[in-house]
Amino acid sequence: MNKKLALFIVITYAISWAAWLPILDKIESSPFESAPLVLLLFFIGAYSPTITAILLTAALEGKRGIKELFSRFRLKSVKKRWIIISLLVGPFIYSLAFVLYVLFDGSIGDVNYGLLPWLPIVFIVPIVFGPLAEEIGWRGYLLPMLSPKSKPIQSSLLVGFIWALWHAPLFFAKSGTAISGFTITIPLVVLFFIAVIASSFIYTWAYNNTLGNLSIAIFIHLSMNSSGTIRGMLFPEMTLEESLQYYIYYTAVLCSVIIIGFIILRKKV
Repeated sequence: MNKKLALFIVITYAISWAAWLPILDKIESSPFESAPLVLLLFFIGAYSPTITAILLTAALEGKRGIKELFSRFRLKSVKKRWIIISLLVGPFIYSLAFVLYVLFDGSIGDVNYGLLPWLPIVFIVPIVFGPLAEEIGWRGYLLPMLSPKSKPIQSSLLVGFIWALWHAPLFFAKSGTAISGFTITIPLVVLFFIAVIASSFIYTWAYNNTLGNLSIAIFIHLSMNSSGTIRGMLFPEMTLEESLQYYIYYTAVLCSVIIIGFIILRKKV
């Protein structure tokens, strides 16, 4: 492991975990309902990947490195289909998982139709959480360091594992991850790791096809997070057990999409 990679991982984890560990029992189901200091520490931890990436880039590469990093937000050279794919991948996966869940397993209770007019706003708001907080770190700094030395599969696995493990303290909070609020068990943690690592392949695929464009990575993260948020708000009567059953379907669909994608891409080679 090179020094830049080690520094990024150690500093990112140190800032996030130091911010989160003292407040785990104080984070509310909706983080914005938490006390101001708790919310501040929550966001400091959440933004650690981006903060660390910017600081290390400035320290090790100077203004040139910062300029290059932020130049990767430009969408001028990105084909429109990638913008569409990045914004629809989340709704597609979550919707397919939901259809399968309803057909084969569970009940959803009453639908919150009052949310429908607000869907555009609800879709955009989560950008301040994972998308902006993390993607400059994971796909802007970490993935480029791994890509020249590793194949896409290896890079996806490594980034996915580091990304999943980084969330670990929030497993024991009321919110912050897909499994926060549940009784934490080893199978549930394994399920979370599988889901995060599987989604990492989508980011790497988009990264390699858009010259490492960070806006596309942020759009993917936004579409995934927002779709999960909307599912929970549209069907507020789903119990924790039902939500867990749904999450299993979501993970299965996500993994299936990755496997089918591999098969299609291999046939094109």
